[in-house]
Amino acid sequence: MKKSILVMLMVLLYTFIVLVGCQTTEPTGTTPGTEATSPAETDPPTEPTIPTENTVPTETIPPAADMSLVENGSAQYKIVSLLSDNSPAIRFAAALQQKTGVKFEVVKEENAGDHAIYIGTPDQLAGKDGVSAKPAYTAYEVRAVAGNIYVSISMENFAEAMLDQLGEFVMQTADNDYALSKGAFGVQNILSISAIVPEFITSSGVMLEPYESGSGNYQIVYQSLNLTKADQEVANYEQALLAAGYTIHQENEINRNRFVTYINGDTMVHCNYFKTMREFRIIYGPKTYLGSAAPITDYEKKVTPSISIVGATDSVLCMVYQAPDGSFVIIDGGYGKNRVYNWTMNDGTADEMTYTINRNVQKDMESLWSLLESKTPAGQKPQVTWMMSHGDPDHIGLPPVFIAKYKDKFDLNLVCYNFPIIANVGLKNGEGPEVYQAYIDTFINSVITYFPNAQHMVFHTGQNLYLPGTQIEFLYSSEDQWPNEMPWMNDTCNAWRIISEGKSILITADVDAQISSQMVSIFGNHLKSDILQLNHHGSTGGSLALYKIVDPDVAFWACEDNRFLYDHQRLGTKSGFEYNKYIREAVQYHYAGSSTHTILLPSLEEEK
Repeated sequence: MKKSILVMLMVLLYTFIVLVGCQTTEPTGTTPGTEATSPAETDPPTEPTIPTENTVPTETIPPAADMSLVENGSAQYKIVSLLSDNSPAIRFAAALQQKTGVKFEVVKEENAGDHAIYIGTPDQLAGKDGVSAKPAYTAYEVRAVAGNIYVSISMENFAEAMLDQLGEFVMQTADNDYALSKGAFGVQNILSISAIVPEFITSSGVMLEPYESGSGNYQIVYQSLNLTKADQEVANYEQALLAAGYTIHQENEINRNRFVTYINGDTMVHCNYFKTMREFRIIYGPKTYLGSAAPITDYEKKVTPSISIVGATDSVLCMVYQAPDGSFVIIDGGYGKNRVYNWTMNDGTADEMTYTINRNVQKDMESLWSLLESKTPAGQKPQVTWMMSHGDPDHIGLPPVFIAKYKDKFDLNLVCYNFPIIANVGLKNGEGPEVYQAYIDTFINSVITYFPNAQHMVFHTGQNLYLPGTQIEFLYSSEDQWPNEMPWMNDTCNAWRIISEGKSILITADVDAQISSQMVSIFGNHLKSDILQLNHHGSTGGSLALYKIVDPDVAFWACEDNRFLYDHQRLGTKSGFEYNKYIREAVQYHYAGSSTHTILLPSLEEEK
C-alpha cells in the first residue's frame, strides 16, 4: 500500500465523511422514521452462543499522562517490529524523525533496551504485554506496560495506515520536547467511527483481505462457509453485535439470504449472508442516512404515481419515478457535455447504417425539468431524491450540470449511491481510474455545494429505502462483485427495484452479464417485476435467465429510437443477444428514450 495514495484517500474520505456526517435534517417531503429498533425486538434465540475470544476488551485504561518520546533532543524509545515485513515500522520511524527532528532506531528485539515501542499482531505480541485480545478488522490497540508501548495491530496489511494515524498523536510539549498523547492509548480505529466492529468467528469460512469499498466503508468477506454450521455462526455474530451495543435498524430475508443493518452511534454495520453463495459479508463504516425502518403510510396522496423515461438526444439513462405524495425520484441523468458524432450500427451487414448523433445537454436538461415542472402539484417546488447507479459519464455527467442550473427551482433532499474507490477495482477499460473518480467527485461536490442540507445514503444490498407510498429495494451493489476485478465501469453498477401501488419496476442500469447471473443466483424468482429497464441501454449485460424470471409487462429501452428500431443487438438477431429477441417477443409494451414516456401506476397505461 503506497503511503502517498493511502494518505490522499484517507484525507478525501475524511472530508467526505465530515461533510456528510454533519447533516442531520430529514429529507423534505418524506416522513422521518425510526432510526433503530430495540434489541428486544430482534427475537434472539434462547441462550445464544456469543463468541468471547478474539474480541476487543470492553475497557482499556489509558495512562494518566502523555508518554514522553523525546527529552532534551534524545529519543526515549527504540522501535521493535515483530511484523513479517518491517517496512511500515521503518516508515513510522522516518515520520517520527521528520516530526521531532530526532532519530528513532528500528532494532531487533534483543536490542530493545528498557523502553521500546513494540509493533505486531496479537499473536506476535503474545507473552510480551499480556495482550491476548485481537482488535477487530480496522481497529488497533495501544498499551503502556512496564515502561514499554505496545501497538497491537489486527492485521499486518493495515500496519501502515494504523502507524500513520498513531503518528498524529505525537505532540510537542511546553519545553519543546515531544510526547505521545494519552489519547492515543486504548482501542483506536483508522476509520472515522466510534464503535468497534466485532470479529466474525467461523470454523470453516475463509476470510479474504479487507477491502476498502468507498465512502469510508470497509468490507470483510468470508467464503466457502460450511452451511451446516453457518446459520448458527451468523446468528452468533448477530448476538455479538447486539452485545456490543448495536441495534437493528432493518432486516430482510430473500430466497434464504439474510440482510441486516445495525447501527451504534455514528457507526453502521451491514451484514449480507448470501447463503446461496456460501458467503458472509460484513460492510462497516460511518452511518449515513437510513430513513424509515418500515413503510411510510402517513402521507397525503396528491398524484397518481408513475414512472417515466425522459427523452434525450443520445443513448442515456434518465428516468423519473413520481411517488403518490407528488415527490420525485430521479434515476441517473445522462451526459454533461455536448457532442456531434457519427454512429454506425450493424457494421459489415446489409443493414449497416451510419447517422449523426447531435447530443445537446441543454435540451436534455430541459426535457427533465419540463417533466418535473409539469407533474409537480400546484404551488409547490419539486421535491427530489436523486439515485445514481454508477459513475459512467452517460449516467453521472448531467446531474451536476442540472443541479447548478436549476438549483433554485427544486429541492434536493436525498442522494443515494454506492461508489467504490475506482483505483481499487482493477479498472482496465475506458478513460482511466482518475477520470471516472473525477466524475463521481464532481457529482458529490455539486450536491454538497448547492444543497448542503441534502441527506446522503450509501446503500447496500438487501436494504430498503422507504419513501411515501414507496419501497426501494436494493438488489445489487459493486461490493457484491468483489473480490472479482471490475475491469470496466459497468461492473461497478448498482441495481434496485421500486415498488408502488402493488407494481414493481426493476432498474438494472448498466449491470453486466456476470452481475445478472449473480442476481439470479441470489434472488431467483423474487426478481419477478412488472416493468423492466433493460440492462445497458438494451445491449450487453442482459441474460435470458434474468429476463425470463423478471417476465415484465413493460420494457424501457434507455437508447434513442434508431438503435431500438434497427440495431441487431437490440433486435436480438446478432449472435449472443438472443435475450433481446426473447424480451421483444414476450413483452407487449416497449418504450425507447428519444422522447418522454410516462407509465401510470398501477394501471401500466401510458399517460397521454
